[in-house]
Amino acid sequence: VRGRNMHVYGYLREFLFPPEYLTKKIGVLSGGEKTRVALALLFTKDFDVLILDEPTNDLDIPTINILEEYLIDFNGSVILVSHDRYFVDKIAKKLFIFKGDGIIEESYIPYTEYLEIEKELKLLEELDTKKEKTEKKVKKTKKQKKLSYKEQKELEELPKLIEELELTIAEIEECLTNPECYNEKGLTTLSAELEEIKKLYEEKVERYLELEEKKEELEN
Repeated sequence: VRGRNMHVYGYLREFLFPPEYLTKKIGVLSGGEKTRVALALLFTKDFDVLILDEPTNDLDIPTINILEEYLIDFNGSVILVSHDRYFVDKIAKKLFIFKGDGIIEESYIPYTEYLEIEKELKLLEELDTKKEKTEKKVKKTKKQKKLSYKEQKELEELPKLIEELELTIAEIEECLTNPECYNEKGLTTLSAELEEIKKLYEEKVERYLELEEKKEELEN
């Protein structure tokens, strides 16, 4: 297995089975244990290519960690479909993103990074659309020559806040790749916290761009 001669007891131990499980019948095992047996059998075979469809579905964290370890050491090619971004980040070296309408995009960056770039591009597109709509509205009203004190103060404080949110997002994402960290804090809690902070981050970035745009318009 993986270029090594292994005793069956040692191999079973890598898949979290104690020695006494060697004499048990498959039928008496739990669903999770049967899955680990299937994985153990899979990696005893000499394949050049593995095709995996949502491989982390219904797997617990320890089993996912085992699967990741074996796939990382696998010498062949792995073709996988998954909605688990953290799993894809660890395993995939090349992404095929199906955009719809027959468009397939290739990328070599981590999946999470790709999603963040897509969000930022979408946000910028939305801001461009808003700007175009604003420019089409011609209003002959008296304009203030500069931002209000409150707006200027907010504009000055936003970069630091955005930077702090970016650091927090990076820390949580790093924690989600470390079993000791996310087991201590709770995977569900961390994931929910990450989504909330990302939403706040997007709101602050959008607000910052709005204020910058308003400031530029007033100065010109």
